[in-house]
Amino acid sequence: MEENSKFDTEEVFDVIGGISDYVPGGNTITQNNRTPWWVWAIIGAVVLATIVFLVVHFMGKPSNDKVGATSSSTGKEDVTDIWYNNTDVSRPSCVIVSDTLIDSLHLKIITPYNTVPELHVGVLDTSDADIVLCALAADLGGDSYKGKIIGAFVCEGEPLSWGGGRKLGYCAIIDGNITLGVAENSPLFEEATENEGYFFRQYPAVDNGVMVENNPKNAAFRRALCMLDGKVCVVATDNRVLMNDFSSALVKLGVENAIFLVGSIADGWYRTEDGSFYRLGNKAMKDNPNINYIVFRAE
Repeated sequence: MEENSKFDTEEVFDVIGGISDYVPGGNTITQNNRTPWWVWAIIGAVVLATIVFLVVHFMGKPSNDKVGATSSSTGKEDVTDIWYNNTDVSRPSCVIVSDTLIDSLHLKIITPYNTVPELHVGVLDTSDADIVLCALAADLGGDSYKGKIIGAFVCEGEPLSWGGGRKLGYCAIIDGNITLGVAENSPLFEEATENEGYFFRQYPAVDNGVMVENNPKNAAFRRALCMLDGKVCVVATDNRVLMNDFSSALVKLGVENAIFLVGSIADGWYRTEDGSFYRLGNKAMKDNPNINYIVFRAE
């Protein structure tokens, strides 16, 4: 099963240049109005040498392919880290919250410990004490899409959406491991369907330590699913900020990979080590059956 794009698809065309014929000295020697055989031999040798060079240069390089992200700018496979559950035997299943200020942006870093990540479709119960951290994951379409999930989405191995569009960032959860990446098509979509895993799409924010620029210009409260210091975390702002300013701040924070989550006042909450309950937002869109969350449950 392949991940296909149904929304805002774009076609990319490669332009391959030809090789112009050239004879040293700029003159063509002819006999009986025909080009001598040795001229064609030289041209053939140049063409053959060029083809060999291109094959060796582009196909003969050692491959660093790995299941994970592809660069949105080059389309070539890149190495992506696979994240494991953040484990600390000295703590219960909970989140640890820290705050920092970067470029006048107040960032809240919410790191879950001793949890099992998953995706959930449908409204969650805030009284469920096993939920350590949850946040809205994939965007839902407007009127034209009738509130459907935007982007490829797999829940417990069942594909619920195949659209990709311009949301090249992805999160895959397979066997309890989380991978973030940037790719137009990812093999992890199919792997999630085969292993009862999870997969969703969002805008990318940081790709291998490099900021990813996005077009939306409006300022809003932002959230991102990040890899920071080798741990999975959610980073959120307490003030309205442009997408690119938020991505830039994440890079300065030291985030290695990140994709956006649904922001603004979208629903979400977390529980700290002392059991206290805190909300990320309060807009649950309870009338939409496609509402979906990334959830970190107590082990």
